[in-house]
Amino acid sequence: MGRILFFLVALVAVAIAVLLFLPGLIPVAAFKDRIETQASNSLGREVTIGDNLSFRIFPRTAFHVENLVIANAEGFEDDYLVRVDEADIGVKLIPLLSDTVEIDRFVLTRPDIRLARSRSGAVNWNLASRDAAADEDAPAGASAPRELKLGDVRIVEGAARYADAAAGKSYAAEDINLTVVLKSLAEPLEARGDMTFQGEPAKVDMVLTSLAKILNKQPGDLKLNLEIGDTVAGADLTLNTTDGVRYAGPITLNAPDLPAFAALVGTELADAPGFDRLSVKGDIDGGDTALRLENASINFDDIAAQGAVNLNWAGARPRATGVLSTDKLDLRPYMPPPAESAEGFPAWSEAPMDFSSLRNMDAEFDISTNAIFINDLEFGESRIKLTVDNGRMTAEIPELSMYGGQGSGRMVVNARGATPSFAGNFDVGSVQAQPLTADLMKHDNLLGLGSFKLNFEATGSSQAAIMNSIDGSGGFDLADGALKGVNIAAMIRAVGEFQDGFNPAALQRAVSQARGPTEQTDFSEFLSDFSITNGLVNAPTINLKGPYLTMTGKGTVNLAAQTIDLRLSPRGTTTLDGEGGRTITVPVRVGGTFSQPSISIDGEALARAGLQRTLGDVLNRNRGESEDGEATDDNPARSILEGVLGGQRQRQEDSDSETTDSTNDEASVEETVINEGLNALFGRKKKPAEETEKAEENPEQ
Repeated sequence: MGRILFFLVALVAVAIAVLLFLPGLIPVAAFKDRIETQASNSLGREVTIGDNLSFRIFPRTAFHVENLVIANAEGFEDDYLVRVDEADIGVKLIPLLSDTVEIDRFVLTRPDIRLARSRSGAVNWNLASRDAAADEDAPAGASAPRELKLGDVRIVEGAARYADAAAGKSYAAEDINLTVVLKSLAEPLEARGDMTFQGEPAKVDMVLTSLAKILNKQPGDLKLNLEIGDTVAGADLTLNTTDGVRYAGPITLNAPDLPAFAALVGTELADAPGFDRLSVKGDIDGGDTALRLENASINFDDIAAQGAVNLNWAGARPRATGVLSTDKLDLRPYMPPPAESAEGFPAWSEAPMDFSSLRNMDAEFDISTNAIFINDLEFGESRIKLTVDNGRMTAEIPELSMYGGQGSGRMVVNARGATPSFAGNFDVGSVQAQPLTADLMKHDNLLGLGSFKLNFEATGSSQAAIMNSIDGSGGFDLADGALKGVNIAAMIRAVGEFQDGFNPAALQRAVSQARGPTEQTDFSEFLSDFSITNGLVNAPTINLKGPYLTMTGKGTVNLAAQTIDLRLSPRGTTTLDGEGGRTITVPVRVGGTFSQPSISIDGEALARAGLQRTLGDVLNRNRGESEDGEATDDNPARSILEGVLGGQRQRQEDSDSETTDSTNDEASVEETVINEGLNALFGRKKKPAEETEKAEENPEQ
């Protein structure tokens, strides 16, 4: 019995000695080539390891490898797929007898992983055994372990890079320190760690509920919490690897610094107004280059929207499509700010306008909104079909509500070239004129309800340049309104009271009395059509009808210079409907600037009208009938004007009988006619004969 016990003790001692000294006796380096060959055949890639290769059994079975390199696939730029400075792998021997791989230590120090996708879509991480045919003939599960357990699994100071040549994007993670826990294939795989992603500090906390399902190409669950810089994302997804990688489930994203987040995912946003922040919540269904977001709640800058969105980032620019609804669509952050002005209408800004944000992504959205804000303009419930294609934005507005009215419109902003261009057309009816002109022109002096039409085209990189180049046409038709600040009918009646002649001072007093904050010109109809050429608005017809007043006119408005030049001809009557009574016509001129418009009696036109009446009186004076009833015209002034206008009467029927004497006589007659005509035209009296003789004797007097 003692001999048996001694034998057993001796056997244990020998076993311990083998465990202690056998790894040192085995020439592991001699198996280096065989290990590389077997690994290369298994992965389908060339695998090399450094000369510093070691193996031990006690206190646990472990391998130590340095300079492990897995070659890249053909056709890719990098020299390797994976390179590891050091790898410590500890495997328990006993569980291997039951086809269970229990790794109690797997530490990769400074691994460098280079993933890539070519322009054709091929990837470099598809690892295929060179003995694939033989593997297919092998019994199912013959080479695969039934179980896998992980103990101390870590990545220390790792790096990873993904280059997508098809999308023209690349991503890089450095300083990866990651800890992985897997108690069994059937239990959750947990990974936690930190890294630097695209230059920003990042943290990851991931739980994959069943690695066994993923390995068997069955759906698995993934919970992910990710922090990259200021961006926080969370997801509870179902993964499916049957045909590529697919994922579906609820997600959240909060990017308070949208340009920084866009740079992280490989999209550089232009330095332009807006695009400041983004938060998203909803259910996604997607793959590696595209996703669909449903039941979405999206907050983009000051815009809060709900609906469904499709996002594709496989191309050079991300593309978004969808159907959204929002309470308000605030476009002010994306528009050039209006020029500042202490009072009145602001000057056009010379500051360059930046529409480069339209090149950040392509989009196609159908948007319904309760309100739209564009600088100082406010629109009501509307529907917009918005398309952005490589820097060109088209907004089709089939339903447009503005200032109580309804209509439609279209707006195009083209920022593809060095100088942006603009085009649009709008047609709305039943618009309240006062709030519209208050927001648009900074004056609330126009009241009424009516329709507006506008078509325009322009180019320019600033507000001033656009106003200098704008071309187009339009018109308005208002009803039952008023022009605040002036009573044109009262002004005309005041002018009509001056029967004794033109008195500028008195007229000015009359105009001042007809102007004031409580005065207004009521109208039942006010309309005009206009054209625009290089910023100059030409209104050839202006018509206004109201109680005691009708008015016609024409004029121009210089949009670039912000000046007004309108010449109006209002006719005031002493009766409400204009029938019977007295009618007075007084020319009015509207001038000044957008900030300080002015209205006054057109003195030049009024004086010209007075001269015309005088001429009419002169031309009709002494006109009567002869004894036989025929009209006679002995007015010398009329003879002068008819001669100037080519209508001088022929004083002699038979010119062949003219003689020198008769010619001299006729010249004397013509001179007399001219003198008499001038006297009549300008009101001069004939001089007595004796005064004429004195004047001839003393010409110097």
